[in-house]
Parts: sequence; C-alpha cells; structure tokens
Amino acid sequence: MKLINPFKKKTVKQEAVTLLNPEEMPAPTDLDGYLRRGWVYHARGKHQEAEQDIRQALKLDADSVDAHYVLGLVLKAQGKREEAVASFRETIGLIEAGKIEEKARNEIMHRLANGHFNQLTIGDWNLEKEIWQHIS
Repeated sequence: MKLINPFKKKTVKQEAVTLLNPEEMPAPTDLDGYLRRGWVYHARGKHQEAEQDIRQALKLDADSVDAHYVLGLVLKAQGKREEAVASFRETIGLIEAGKIEEKARNEIMHRLANGHFNQLTIGDWNLEKEIWQHIS
C-alpha cells in the first residue's frame, strides 16, 4: 500500500498540480488521485467535494491512514464533530496497528491525529506529556 506523505518535498510538477483549481485537475482513477484532489478541495474550503473524494479513496483502501486523517479534517471543518471524532479515532487505531512503517512519520501523524481528537473531545490538544517525554 502506497501512503502519501504530506511532509515530503514535492517536485515542480507536483507543486503545479497542488496549485490548480480542483475542477481543472485530471479525474482521479486511484487512491492517490482522490486524496490529492480531496486535499485541494479542502484547502479551498470546498468541503463537500473534498468529503466525496476522500470517501471514494476509502472505498479503494479502507485502511488508508491518510484518507481517514483527511476525512477527519474535512468533517471537523464542516462542524460534523461526532463523525470527525470517529475518523480521527480510526486514524489513531490504524497508526497503532502499524500501518505507517516510517517511525518519524508514524510519530508525527499520531500526534496530529491525537491532537485533533483531543481538541474535539476535551477542547485542548493536550499533547504536553507526549511532547515533553521526547524533549527530556
């Protein structure tokens, strides 16, 4: 399974696609295409369209950490709190099940998903303990 790394440096061609209007992007045919266009829709505030693309990505790979994470962000932006919580909970579960092999990416995605989950459930990112244990 190929995962998309949102922190990976992009090529000039990939950056150009990111800047496009999502309606001008090629029609997605695979997981990466739906995720990419979903991110672009989300970045432009077109959350319903983003949700449709991300849900299509999940139909292609129900264990996609990236798709569950982005869906959580999109649902959170739409004010769908309970659905966003469920999506971040699923993201955390997949990460803890070892779906991300790269250690640094695993830790970053785990913190981000936990932060959003905590913010939605208790009103605070509440990551001090996790962050300070790595600093000290």
